[in-house]
Amino acid sequence: MPDSLGLVVAALSYIAVAAVGIYAAYWAFAIRRRLMGRIYRNHALWLGVLGIVVAIPTGFALSSNNWWINFLAIVFENAPWQILIGVAFIDSTIPVVRRSDPLLRDILHWKKVRIGLWSVLAFETILTIYVSIYFPACWTPTFSSCIRTNFATSNPGLLIAFPDFFVADFLPIMLFCLVLGAAALLIGATRSRDIMLRKSVKWLGVGLLCVGVGLALVIWIGATLNLSNYYTTYSYGAVPYNVVIFLTGYAIYRSARSLAPLNRLPPIEPQIMPSTE
Repeated sequence: MPDSLGLVVAALSYIAVAAVGIYAAYWAFAIRRRLMGRIYRNHALWLGVLGIVVAIPTGFALSSNNWWINFLAIVFENAPWQILIGVAFIDSTIPVVRRSDPLLRDILHWKKVRIGLWSVLAFETILTIYVSIYFPACWTPTFSSCIRTNFATSNPGLLIAFPDFFVADFLPIMLFCLVLGAAALLIGATRSRDIMLRKSVKWLGVGLLCVGVGLALVIWIGATLNLSNYYTTYSYGAVPYNVVIFLTGYAIYRSARSLAPLNRLPPIEPQIMPSTE
């Protein structure tokens, strides 16, 4: 019998994540309307999109009699579209941050690194969708061994063409790409002379670094403890995952707020001139 308290706790954690994501998106879009520069407006737009991504829950199975709906549900649940959006934001932000550096210094050789990142992400995304459609039972803690067994039975040529690195768990590999991009953002932010953009990019880098490192740690702990998919989605196991996403949503909110001087100035106390008498 499922633990009803665990289900309630998981539901509350999802609600908290959705709330912070919607709040961050609201501030990003509201601030965007008051910004003048195209660079800042585009940056705020991306932040709003990331806030919506944070607010949308994933990992819930959906079944229907319509094969097209089932296909879309599989892609939505297992394809790493959130990470792809995050890396796309990073890829569009790094050139802007680099131009705000007076010395125009290269950031982690990003022009070359981005080619490798997008190649890995594209390959892993295609492979993830393929596995989701043809081997859906492999989404278990024994993911890599299940994939190798099925590939050896159905198409042994895949094991020869792709090394163990590519048929390991997809999500940690993609999270590494996200962490690398977040590190590049933080390096670029420290070199930028645009005060407003620098603070916003710093918060963005911290948020993406948090989700990359935090989710990798949560996944590793779940695999070590051999936790079930139900426990990590509908019970207490969902809380650590949602805590990481919540912190990321808060960082996105702070990144959006950094784009506009909305804080009130401290009150100025009147100076009393000393008496000359």
